[in-house]
Amino acid sequence: MRMTNLDYVQNILSSLGSDEVNSVSDTTESLQVLSILKTTYFNMVGRLHLPEHGQLIQLDPSLDSTMPVLMYIPSEVTKLQWLKYFNNVSVDTDDDTDFQHDLNVDITSDGNSTVAPPGYNYITILPIREFIDMTNSFNPSNSNVLSFTFTDSNNGFPGNYTFYYKNNKNPQFCTIIGDYYVIFDGYDASTDSTLQSSKTMGYGEISPTWSDTDTFIPNLDDEQVPLLLNEAKSLAYFELKQSVHTKAEQEAKRQWGSVQRDKATINRPSYLDQLPDFGRQGTLNSSFFKSKGWDR
Repeated sequence: MRMTNLDYVQNILSSLGSDEVNSVSDTTESLQVLSILKTTYFNMVGRLHLPEHGQLIQLDPSLDSTMPVLMYIPSEVTKLQWLKYFNNVSVDTDDDTDFQHDLNVDITSDGNSTVAPPGYNYITILPIREFIDMTNSFNPSNSNVLSFTFTDSNNGFPGNYTFYYKNNKNPQFCTIIGDYYVIFDGYDASTDSTLQSSKTMGYGEISPTWSDTDTFIPNLDDEQVPLLLNEAKSLAYFELKQSVHTKAEQEAKRQWGSVQRDKATINRPSYLDQLPDFGRQGTLNSSFFKSKGWDR
């Protein structure tokens, strides 16, 4: 059963032997416990990467025709797992690559056609070096190759850099710089003046919100509520009483294991099984990566 902030604070204060409260703001101590609860909650969120904090997202557009292939990751997004962009045409008209979109080509719209209808195509997110190597191979003398100046001064070390892109193709590749900027390899100037937020679809992890009100319910599954309660109780004992709540710490340790194992509600491979497989995969495509120097 999920608990409100007031439920957590009342429970912890009772364990501390403190006065009863009817609101989280009634006493200085209740406010201290609320602050401890908030700290503990975000510590759990950062450690667990809970499935309930994942959702479909859209990127923010630049809305600048001089930088049509630049977009931004919303500040609330802490991790981007995959990204797609809507393709308005039923076939890929870009002749410069062998790329084929990942739509199910068996889908039919009239009972006879086997051409995939317009839909979302996966965007391959490349490391920065690989993306720059690829776009630097574009020939700026071609009419469909343009450039823009990218300025990055987020870390107090400004610089201006030229990026090439194509204006006659839907985006197929992108890279992410500074966990904020998303640069694509192209866009279709015949349909839009810049890449559009409404045509992006990604899946990522969102930083949850918090409210100091009595009725706010931290976004956790029922199984994770005892963990938050015991972790907050243990921290409250340490900070407010300068002592250790042995039982709370024991319960928290037990619950960490079960929460890590059962935090998803669907049947799927274990989180260990989902780790990358670094076993030898053969050398069929290795020459392409070696030619680009990406294996270094």
